[in-house]
Amino acid sequence: MKHFAVALLAVMFSVSAFAQTPDPDRYAKSLFERLHPADQSLAQGWKAGLAARLDQLKLNSDDQETIDAIPQFEQLIAAEYLPFSIGALEGTWRMRSLQANGLGAFIYPYFPASIYLEGETLVFDKNSGSQRHRGLLAQLDNETVIFVGALYYGYEAPRVYSALSDGGATEEQRAFDAVAEIYKIAEDHFLMAFGNSDDRYRLYEIRK
Repeated sequence: MKHFAVALLAVMFSVSAFAQTPDPDRYAKSLFERLHPADQSLAQGWKAGLAARLDQLKLNSDDQETIDAIPQFEQLIAAEYLPFSIGALEGTWRMRSLQANGLGAFIYPYFPASIYLEGETLVFDKNSGSQRHRGLLAQLDNETVIFVGALYYGYEAPRVYSALSDGGATEEQRAFDAVAEIYKIAEDHFLMAFGNSDDRYRLYEIRK
């Protein structure tokens, strides 16, 4: 979607406000304030919730794929976060999705993705694989970058986070909204944890 971030910034701020390079702290605060109240917790509590889900699967699942996947989830849960600047995310990456729910724990293959500048704003763009995400990034603190965007499927056009869309949020749009937190866990290695939905957990592991 050409000029994706520029179009969203026009919705969020007046043109005059961005006549000069925006203050990153002000931008992050403004983006956060546009989140639906239910999304303002971002990915808070994902570690404890996912760990509990994995414990249940250990006890109840006889699916070998799930059993094999659990240690990889646990390794990511235990990872320490390193300080980083949002600019470190710009570039081309490979990303894989790790998902856990009541049915099991599943790890999908790596797919190419990119994070690029539109104007003064970084856009997260995983546009390959069956499940895709696109949205805006902002630095929350020295260990966390936030993602505000939407899920879409390979046969669909990308969506915009519903509160940032011109027409406002509909129930259908709201179902695809996605917020996440991104952490650095090693050199050129990042972890993206999405906000929990109905006790379903999604991570993206991001590598060069």
